[in-house]
Amino acid sequence: MRLTLNECVEIALTSSAQIEQFKYTVAIAETQVDNARNSFFPTNSNMSWGINRSVSGPREGQVLDQTTGTLVQLLGEDRIGGGQSFRIGGLSMPIYNGQIISQLSSAKNSLMQTQMQQAGNRQTIIFQTKQRYFQLLQAIKLLEVQQERVRVSEESLRRAETLYEIGSAAILQVTNARSNLAGLRATLIQRENDVSIAQSNLAFTMGLGTDVDIIPSEEEFELLSPKYSFLDALSIALKEHPDILDSKYGMLSARDTYNATRKGLYHPSITMSTGAYSWSIGKDEEFGGIEDLFLKNYGYSLSLNVTMPLFNFNTSNNLKRQKLQYLLSQERLDQAKRQKALTIRLRYLNLERFRRLIEANEVAVEAAEENFKLEEERYNFGGGTFLERLTAQRDLFNARNNLVQSKYNYLIEMSNLENEIGTPVVGNPE
Repeated sequence: MRLTLNECVEIALTSSAQIEQFKYTVAIAETQVDNARNSFFPTNSNMSWGINRSVSGPREGQVLDQTTGTLVQLLGEDRIGGGQSFRIGGLSMPIYNGQIISQLSSAKNSLMQTQMQQAGNRQTIIFQTKQRYFQLLQAIKLLEVQQERVRVSEESLRRAETLYEIGSAAILQVTNARSNLAGLRATLIQRENDVSIAQSNLAFTMGLGTDVDIIPSEEEFELLSPKYSFLDALSIALKEHPDILDSKYGMLSARDTYNATRKGLYHPSITMSTGAYSWSIGKDEEFGGIEDLFLKNYGYSLSLNVTMPLFNFNTSNNLKRQKLQYLLSQERLDQAKRQKALTIRLRYLNLERFRRLIEANEVAVEAAEENFKLEEERYNFGGGTFLERLTAQRDLFNARNNLVQSKYNYLIEMSNLENEIGTPVVGNPE
């Protein structure tokens, strides 16, 4: 699978398991805000409607007959009763409650904190993808250098064997060439394994199967300098970086939690409530419509309650604990800012170090190439030894390895700086 760097980043942002997990984390935080907001709405216990009928059978009785003066046995009639009823449980709504106001603010800040954690995780995924991409390119380039090194050593071995066969070289040159080639082939195996490992790491970071072999379609990247100075970069990071905002909203949430407990302990709460509204009619009454619910046979009550806590030792201890947590969150925010300043400073120093290493290694490669050519000519004309030629060859490929490593370390460090600042660091300043 051939992919560019941007294509790898896009796949990582859509396939990463961490990205999906944070979507649920944010959704949970949103429900907590809804729960805190619902505390301001009225609540009622229940609503019911009922109808009933009752029948009592006839009873026997005795009645004095005025005409005859005797008692007469009579059977009474059925007695039928019943009615309808409608009832709504009592409503309750807070008029003032400082505790739930602060709890809502705390829930909102907790949501913002979670969203900042989500943004920080997204930036980390981007950085890790870029880092793995450059590490794969670095491993491929080192493999190519090693392959060339093995090819040159194989030619040296063939030459040494030919010279030995015609009696122009000692057996020591052949054994040295064979030993050198064996060591280089062992290193080549390691380089090939490094490429496979780098491919698996990149695929895993992108959310793909570790058996997916990714081949970079971009091999050359311009080595640009940061567009921001250290102070400008630090100012941007302290204002916008998700890690800093995460600590900031965490501190604000702890403050609001502390205020909620304090208000619950020292502030009164005012609640308006109504008693259960009820309405009923008898069996022989007729229901004249909805207006009957408010014109006759109804009952309700309305009350305003003011509650003032006197003392609660458990809440007092909890208040002390939450105040300490608030102070701790302030210190964590300050520490996060100090750590961010140090980290960005180190990134700039590392970039400068890699830039100077690139310049030095470029000069070293040119010098090593020239030295190898001279030693090759001296050896061909009998003025140099095989060991001197072998040393020049080793120095040349070591210099090429160092140049490859320093170039891609620079690109990785630039991506790291971008992750620490929270914004692209190459191009024109905004």
